[in-house]
Amino acid sequence: MGNIFSLYKVNKVKKSSSCSSSFQEGVYQYVNGRRYLKDFNKYLLPNDDEELDRLQEQHYIYWHIWKSHFSSPVETILKLGGVEVLDIGCGSGLWLLEMAVNYPLSNFTGIDIVPTFPVDTHPSNTAFEQVDITEGLPFPDNRFDFINIRFVLCLIQEKNLSFIFKEIMRVLKPGGWLEILDFTSDLINPGPAHRYFYNKYQALWRQRGINFYLISALPKYLRRYDLIDIHNEEKTTFFGKKGGIIGELCLKDWARVYITLKNSLCEFSSITSEAYCQLVEDFKTEVDDYHTAFKMSRTFAQKPRKKLLNL
Repeated sequence: MGNIFSLYKVNKVKKSSSCSSSFQEGVYQYVNGRRYLKDFNKYLLPNDDEELDRLQEQHYIYWHIWKSHFSSPVETILKLGGVEVLDIGCGSGLWLLEMAVNYPLSNFTGIDIVPTFPVDTHPSNTAFEQVDITEGLPFPDNRFDFINIRFVLCLIQEKNLSFIFKEIMRVLKPGGWLEILDFTSDLINPGPAHRYFYNKYQALWRQRGINFYLISALPKYLRRYDLIDIHNEEKTTFFGKKGGIIGELCLKDWARVYITLKNSLCEFSSITSEAYCQLVEDFKTEVDDYHTAFKMSRTFAQKPRKKLLNL
């Protein structure tokens, strides 16, 4: 994909086309100049141009880690065409747009709770919709051959997971593939600041009813929904100098996320805003001393072509 910085400049989604004309300002609130959903239980991160920039940078960072857009065995059918793909939590839409260009004979639909995706200009084989997946998927049964989910499940309350997965299984065709990319709960060589964030956010997520360990146990979890041929791939990436340019960019990305979550954690704990910001700075410097790393997993599985019998 070439130099990560030049690629980012060339393929960046235009901000002017990323704002849905139908979204209502009444569902948002502004905190320290950043725009968030009023209901933090729906989505904790901001929805504004600054977050759009971060999501687009993040897309290219993680592409360089995985060197591919997916791991599921769907390359051949995507090239042949007629394949229907759903990207849940599509964010800026870059994954979907690049897939649409790479496989012009197939069709791609992206959905997200916040409209950071392009709505004015995009390839004819793509479509975007603003959808809250906790309220269901607005598609007919057996619609999609391939469903992709990236960095979404780690933000979903556990009480909604069963309904969401039942909806996914409903719209996934028999023989279709589901793929999930997310961060695991593994803590690798953390320094004091990183361990503090880990422990506090683990407690905050638990209070909000989010299963902090879901991704690490995902292969076992997917068996509940009769998925078969379950595979799991993992990548470990070092922050900072030990990780090279990708490690430096990952460090920048995580620090930005920690800053955007500052208000939530400061309200949850007794830490002051100033102390929190200092911890972020400590995190940015300690990773080189401790050789801190994080782990991501790609889990993919197939819906049976015939309904399994529960004997």
